Amino acid sequence: MSLPGKSLSIGGYSYHVSDQGAGDKVAMLVHGMPDDGSCWKYQVPALLKAGYRVIVPDTLGYGRTDRPAEVTHYQIEKIIGHMFEIAETLKLQNVNLVGHDWGAAITWSMALMRPELFRKHIAISVGHVRCFYGQAFETPERMREALKENWYMYMHCLEGTEELYMANDFALLRKFLIQHPERDSVIEAIKQTGRIQWLNYDRANPVPLGYLAYARDREVYPNCAVPTMVIFPEDDAFLWKTQAIDTPRYMDAECRVETVQGGHWVMLDHPDDVNKRMLEWFESEPSTARAEATAGSGP
Repeated sequence: MSLPGKSLSIGGYSYHVSDQGAGDKVAMLVHGMPDDGSCWKYQVPALLKAGYRVIVPDTLGYGRTDRPAEVTHYQIEKIIGHMFEIAETLKLQNVNLVGHDWGAAITWSMALMRPELFRKHIAISVGHVRCFYGQAFETPERMREALKENWYMYMHCLEGTEELYMANDFALLRKFLIQHPERDSVIEAIKQTGRIQWLNYDRANPVPLGYLAYARDREVYPNCAVPTMVIFPEDDAFLWKTQAIDTPRYMDAECRVETVQGGHWVMLDHPDDVNKRMLEWFESEPSTARAEATAGSGP
C-alpha cells in the first residue's frame, strides 16, 4: 500500500508522491521492483525524526501512480525525466538521494546526469552503472557472473512470462520473490490489477542494450561526482557482489561500500541497520575526495 501522499501531474501522468516533513534537509527515496513507495516505510519515520523533508514517489506502473500498458512508457530516460520533474515541481535542492533495485538504476543515472542537485547518494544492491555493464567485458569469469545473475532480466522480456508468474496461484512468482518479506502483499496487489506492470521496466530497457552502449563507448557511463554509499546485502539473490565492490573505481567523490546482513530487500528485513548507515552518511559532511571502499557488516 502506498505511503500517504498527493497526486502530481508529471510527464503527462498522474504520479502519487509522498511529501512529508519540512525544512532544508531533503531526502528523496526511489523504490524498485516489485514495490511501491511503501517499501521505505521504515526509513521515512527515521528520516522525519532526524528533521528531514522526505519525498517518496510511486514510480510509473506502481501503487497509486498511473499504469500505462504500453511498454515504451517505461523507458528509463522517461522515468528519470519524471523524477527530475518531481524535484523541480517540489522545488527540491541539495537532495540526499536513495534508490533500491530499479530505483537505484534510476538514482545512479540522476546523479551522473545532474550532480549539482544532490548532496549525497545511497544505492542499495546496485553498484555504479559502469560496473553493472562493464564487468562483462573484463574477463570471461566476470562475463559469466554478470550474465548468469541477470537471467531474470532476460526472462522478463519473453512472451508468456506474465502468465507464467500468475499461473497456479503465482506458484513460480512466490519462489522468485522468496527473499521478499512482504511477498504476499505484492501478489495481492497484482491480483487487484490483474497485471504485472513492473515487467515493463525490463522489457522497455533490455539489458543487452546497456552492454551495447558500453561496447560502443566505454565513457558512456561517466564517473560519479556525488558522494555515494553502496549498501550491498550479503545474501542478495538478484545481484552480484563485485559490481558493488568495484564502484569506487568510477567515483570522483567519496565512496563507501558497506556489506550488510540481509537479502535483496534489506531495507525491509534489516531496517535498523539500513537506517543507522543512512543517517550517518547523510549527517556527515560531503567530500569530493576519492575514497576506497570500506566493508561493514550488520549487527
